[in-house]
Amino acid sequence: MKKENMRKMLFVLGKEHCLDVMICVYKNGWQTASQVARDLNIHIATAVKYLSELYELGLVDRRIKKGKTREAFEYQLKNPKIKIEVDVSQLMSKSVQPGNKPLVLFSILYTILMKSRKVVGHSVDNFVSGRFQGLKNSEKEVVMNSLMIDGDLEDAKNIFLKNLNGKAITEEKSNEVVNVLTELINCVIEHYETRLGHHSAEALVEVTMKKVIRSFGIDIIESNNILNTLPYDYFSKWRK
Repeated sequence: MKKENMRKMLFVLGKEHCLDVMICVYKNGWQTASQVARDLNIHIATAVKYLSELYELGLVDRRIKKGKTREAFEYQLKNPKIKIEVDVSQLMSKSVQPGNKPLVLFSILYTILMKSRKVVGHSVDNFVSGRFQGLKNSEKEVVMNSLMIDGDLEDAKNIFLKNLNGKAITEEKSNEVVNVLTELINCVIEHYETRLGHHSAEALVEVTMKKVIRSFGIDIIESNNILNTLPYDYFSKWRK
């Protein structure tokens, strides 16, 4: 289990009502958030939050319950026995090899683009596309083909790695990919800053980096000089 996943599980299980919620869905079987809230005398929003977190951790099953006027999720405990095994040796930070630098930069690009799109709409896609068309780089298609999905970060990373492997990228070509990624990250920030200002762009980078760090770990980001090609004003706090 990754360090970040371990922290999240321990954090969620340690919350005040979490074990009570688990006991409730184990004792009563399939339960909606409103039923759990009523049984435990807690706010329904609290029950929704706990059940959603337990589902994300893989501790409860979820299905849709159809009602007369609307649908709702209902939950059931997967297994009354929860075992947490910690292998400290597996929690140690592992260095990213030079060939993995494109993967980290791609993760930054994908995340910052998806988050930007939610705020400024698809104008950012047009801006990025225009910059992409002007790039004189033989490996740029590897990057753009990997951005053509609408999934989470892990899905995008897998697609990107598949495209890299399919191209049999050499170290020289890897540097070309890094240049494309750097240019497009700068492009998204430039567009966002133009639309909403410097402070909003800083906030965009902040939430992006927090998500990427959760995926890779801060030690990896700091120890490999991965951010050195990105704008200092925005990324200096994560540089070693």
